[in-house]
Amino acid sequence: MKNIKIIIILIFTQTMFSQVDYAFVLEDSNTNVIANQTTLEFTSIEYPEASFNFFARNLTNEPINLKAEVISISGSDGTLMEFCFGECYYSVDIGLTYPLSSYVTIQPGETQISSGDHFFNQNPGDGENPIEYSFRFFMVDENGDEVASIAELETEYYINYYYSPSLGLDNLDGLKLVYFLINNRLFVSSESNLSLKIYDLTGRVISKNSITIGNNSIDIKNISKMPVILSFESDEGQLTSKKIFIP
Repeated sequence: MKNIKIIIILIFTQTMFSQVDYAFVLEDSNTNVIANQTTLEFTSIEYPEASFNFFARNLTNEPINLKAEVISISGSDGTLMEFCFGECYYSVDIGLTYPLSSYVTIQPGETQISSGDHFFNQNPGDGENPIEYSFRFFMVDENGDEVASIAELETEYYINYYYSPSLGLDNLDGLKLVYFLINNRLFVSSESNLSLKIYDLTGRVISKNSITIGNNSIDIKNISKMPVILSFESDEGQLTSKKIFIP
């Protein structure tokens, strides 16, 4: 059972990187770009549901060197977080940079050579409260010193990993609903009648649905393996949108 959601905290937009140039981006296994500041949300600690492979793509015309650091942890002490970036580690600590004694070099237009880089939390925590990690990927020079961002080019990228034993998000921007993905279906539990439009990243509507009070199930197998935008609208015209990745 696939219990993974990827929630990207962004305002609805048709462009992923407005007025910002990045030296590199992160991608999933299907080369979909994972936007800066994305939160990857999981409801499992089992493989493969809780494991997420990523690739860093160099967008410059020169080789770049990357490292990653954990900038915050909550709900855990870092144990049982399997983090691979060039090398694999089975616990992480705030402030350490990975790989510990080196960096990952990426050629122009390419991704890193290592193909198994991933996040994978296996720590259940206390079984009630979420576990959260924030990772920062950043460029370094050949001495391992950080290359700072400039106005024309961002040289750092943030990704958050969130595990919660419960499914869904409640009270989404004032609309009381819970939604989650399981086995190519989108489940929505709502306290009011809503309309749901699903957009691709070009702004094209790819699905229209009516959400009624109670539990709703929507078949999404035809729009799997892509980032989409869920746009919920109440009968009173209240509108809220969330960008997620359909695994």
